[in-house]
Amino acid sequence: MTAVILAGGKSSRMGSNKAFLKLKGKTFIERQIDLLREMFDEIFISANTPSEYEYLNLPVFKDIYPDKGPLCGIYTSLVNSDSVNTFMLACDMPFVESGLIKHLKGFTKEYDVVVPKSERGLEPLHAFYSKNCIDPIKRELDGNNLRIISFFPHVNVKIVELDSLAASDSFKDSIKNLNTRDDYDEIENIDEYFNENGIK
Repeated sequence: MTAVILAGGKSSRMGSNKAFLKLKGKTFIERQIDLLREMFDEIFISANTPSEYEYLNLPVFKDIYPDKGPLCGIYTSLVNSDSVNTFMLACDMPFVESGLIKHLKGFTKEYDVVVPKSERGLEPLHAFYSKNCIDPIKRELDGNNLRIISFFPHVNVKIVELDSLAASDSFKDSIKNLNTRDDYDEIENIDEYFNENGIK
């Protein structure tokens, strides 16, 4: 299977590229790559500034349609993926862990989309998508319907309720994303934060 790190956002609320914020001496994206390498045969990056990511020695694909947001990042990734099912991960989720990914992966043979749901709602930037999503996504992009879930009614979707799972607390850390400088500053004392939340 393939994993894609979605790093095409403008990070306007953070003020700098979220992929390169650091935790314990490693950037968010480096932490994600280390974890994903243990689980996936192929990894690449979806980003519109490929030169920034050259040092990671991974393929980088620019959006096929400019300025169409993360839905186009998913579309571009599925078009370029060699796998039937591809895991999509936003670059601002530094605490991602293998347990939740493996749990979601277990549903991929039966569904086109496997997406977790937290108290915030669906988490479509920590989800599996199949090649069957390509045409439905393209129709939404052509109609300028850019909500990620806009094509969900046209494919077979499995929603995994995190609250129903035994490891729901650690899985909620896995989908925790950092959008603003305040979010990042909250974990500035990173050793204390990691110890309190049981994060490695």
